Amino acid sequence: MIQRIQTLFLLGVLILMTLMFFFPLAELIDSVNNSYSFIYRGIPSLTEGEPMLFKAYPVAILLAVIVLNVLVTIFSYKKRMRQIRLTVFNIFCLLGMVGLVYYNVNSQLESMQAIANYSIINAFPLVSIVLSYLAIRNIGRDEAMIRSMDRIR
Repeated sequence: MIQRIQTLFLLGVLILMTLMFFFPLAELIDSVNNSYSFIYRGIPSLTEGEPMLFKAYPVAILLAVIVLNVLVTIFSYKKRMRQIRLTVFNIFCLLGMVGLVYYNVNSQLESMQAIANYSIINAFPLVSIVLSYLAIRNIGRDEAMIRSMDRIR
């Protein structure tokens, strides 16, 4: 399982997507120079004990789906076609993640009259798409090799 290169690519995706839980995705600065962090759950208020200014539960749910999907994909190493299908689904989820983060941040810019500074963390889904594509190519190579071995017998 670990010795296969596609597992390492998928582990890279898992690490990058897990890091998105721990770092802010964007920083919004309003006209009074108050700085709000957009995290995966939304925008928390500046004072403790107040409700969140904006809740981004779809981002949190999609991020959890992506992480769980990668875990299932890694442990489906005996079923290569399932791995390919799950990884393709994961690529579409990653594209949705990029769009959803930008949509949620931009929807709050007008209501808060703020300017957004996006974090480098937002590049992680794009890097994960590349790693997922490389994993699909290597899974396909393994499948082709196994099928050629079956023909030789």
